[in-house]
Amino acid sequence: MALFDDSQELQNPPMVLDALFCEEEGFEEDLGENEEEEIAKKPHPLVLLENDLFWEDDELGNLIAKEERAWFDFDGGDLSSDGALMAARKEAVHWIYTVKAHYGFSALTTVLAVNYFDRFVSSLQFQRDKPWMSQLAAVACLSLAAKVEETHVPLLLDLQVEESRFVFEAKTIQRMELLVLSTLKWRMHPVTPISFFSHIVRRLGLKTHLHWEFLWRCERLLLSVISDSRFACSLPSVLATATMLHVIDEIEPHNPVEYQNQLLSVLKINEEKVDECYKLMVETSGGHGCSQRQSHKRKILL
Repeated sequence: MALFDDSQELQNPPMVLDALFCEEEGFEEDLGENEEEEIAKKPHPLVLLENDLFWEDDELGNLIAKEERAWFDFDGGDLSSDGALMAARKEAVHWIYTVKAHYGFSALTTVLAVNYFDRFVSSLQFQRDKPWMSQLAAVACLSLAAKVEETHVPLLLDLQVEESRFVFEAKTIQRMELLVLSTLKWRMHPVTPISFFSHIVRRLGLKTHLHWEFLWRCERLLLSVISDSRFACSLPSVLATATMLHVIDEIEPHNPVEYQNQLLSVLKINEEKVDECYKLMVETSGGHGCSQRQSHKRKILL
């Protein structure tokens, strides 16, 4: 991963990504046709403001402190070392994704459900010798996540759709929900990678369609990789940073390293951990972007 010299860091480094996306037609309804044509010809840069909204730095510090406190209760180690547990997790997460697509749940609902599931199955309360237990846990965790985030939550019986191996009665699911809640100590609002996506996008100002496109790409990539149990060992901040670095590689192919370094300087995340997570993400997502960052790193080290 590219390293940068703190002494050469700009005081107010704007993060500008050449826009590869066009604004939706008619996005600015109050503009005339000529003005719309002029805007369409101009790039829509993604600008990260370092000194805007000083309270954002406090929020970022609070997010990191909160995730570190939660890490004492869960580090994800068992999920990537236990073959039977990995297989059960893979099946459960696949089912969660299928129901997410069926009902159109948000990315955050899905991430929370996987978070609840990982924390629960890593506990002593989870009975691994019962083949139906992981499915019941997945149903309970998705139900709880939907109740936290969704406006409309399906009935417990209706939630069990799309290739469910087992179908449970509502009272059985409710008992499992209580067991999950007590096992997780009712900590149902953990810091997730999406928390950090939201922090960065707010710094971007939420003024153009490009910012929402950046957030959407980050969420899509995140959902594509967290089904792999190896990512359960990564702190949310590390996983979020690696995800955003990878997305920058996709939308700024000509000079991504400069913008990636600026992002790292804002988030102040351990670069070695981010680098490990980034390489795993590149491997999982097909290899795009790895050569650019490794090549730049070699130049810096020389």
